[in-house]
Amino acid sequence: MDTRDSEERLVAAELARYDRELRRYRALRSRIEADFARRLEAAGFKYFHVTARVKSRESFERKVRRAPDREVRDILGVRVIAHFEGDLPAMEQVVREALIVDDDSWVDKSEMLPIDAFGYRSVQFVGRIPEEGQERVATGAVRAVGSDGTTDASDAPQVEVQLRTALSDTWSELEHDLRYKSARQLPREVDRLFALSAALLEQADDNLDQIRRQVEEARVAPPSRADGGGERGYIGRFIQYDGDSRTLDQLITAALDVPFGAVTGSGRELRSVVRAAGWHRYEQLADGFAEYSELGRRLAIACANTTRDILLADAEPQRPARSFRGIGVYWTALSAALVAGTAVRESRVPDGRLAEYRVVAEYLNVNPDASALSVRSRYVALAAPAGTLDDEGFAPISLA
Repeated sequence: MDTRDSEERLVAAELARYDRELRRYRALRSRIEADFARRLEAAGFKYFHVTARVKSRESFERKVRRAPDREVRDILGVRVIAHFEGDLPAMEQVVREALIVDDDSWVDKSEMLPIDAFGYRSVQFVGRIPEEGQERVATGAVRAVGSDGTTDASDAPQVEVQLRTALSDTWSELEHDLRYKSARQLPREVDRLFALSAALLEQADDNLDQIRRQVEEARVAPPSRADGGGERGYIGRFIQYDGDSRTLDQLITAALDVPFGAVTGSGRELRSVVRAAGWHRYEQLADGFAEYSELGRRLAIACANTTRDILLADAEPQRPARSFRGIGVYWTALSAALVAGTAVRESRVPDGRLAEYRVVAEYLNVNPDASALSVRSRYVALAAPAGTLDDEGFAPISLA
């Protein structure tokens, strides 16, 4: 059998695979597009759009024929477009949670450019949607693992994900159509204009990030003692726009393995703990968060109720556990207030429960290497049952 016959057999086998899997990929297209959008919205992103496509048979065949011995992994493709380049790293982390990612496939197109060159910047990678993950795309469960707890999904459908800014997306589409679809060699002047346009777009992306940052900083104002309006404003802005805050929300949500969504009463509880921590301005909140976020993460893992309302397991025991935007700030500010010995006022969390949390926070603070999960098992054995409101229902606990 000559090389050409061998290649034709490979092409035929790949086309048969395409025909066999086409219906499944078409079904996944709209579901994964909606799932990515839902996850990004839940994480606090406002300025983005998501599009998914299934590669046509003709395009698939052309790609197979270019390299018959190489697997085509982008039958299903998703493009995530951000308005701000500064959002891309955190947005990437959000969409990665929906997949089992092949890290070897990760590519940053900007790193492939010469140091003195300009071009569109895009991150792309390939991930698999395991069988459990197909349900997750529809239902929004947190983890992408198989029923046996492993992440082996070698036969699962693959998806190529691209993340870029809106300006980079426009640039890449125009360059592809004008440069690479041209039948003739383009003049050097056209190359020069392409490079100049790419440089301007790169600067425009940077400018947009700076504009947003300066606009947000200009809005920061001292809290209004009369109605708390300023306080609500800066806490909300920090939760929405600070990348580390959003990342901590995701880490805590994944660690607790609870759904993510709106939680009634979370705003009041957030304000009470941020005030107790002494963070009355945006800068104070940012500095305090940087100092105490790791303690806050560990305190959440050790103490958060995962079968009842996370914040109000005593006052609202009938409500199911649900994470929310700002959960990282809540546990971070609470941990700072507790280790400082500050009273948490205007909260519906009973004083007895706060006293329990204080013991745990102090223990974690002086034992930074202690496993939060191990501390959780000890705390659960000592804590008063969920739904306890009277002081008599709480007893002092010790982790020493």
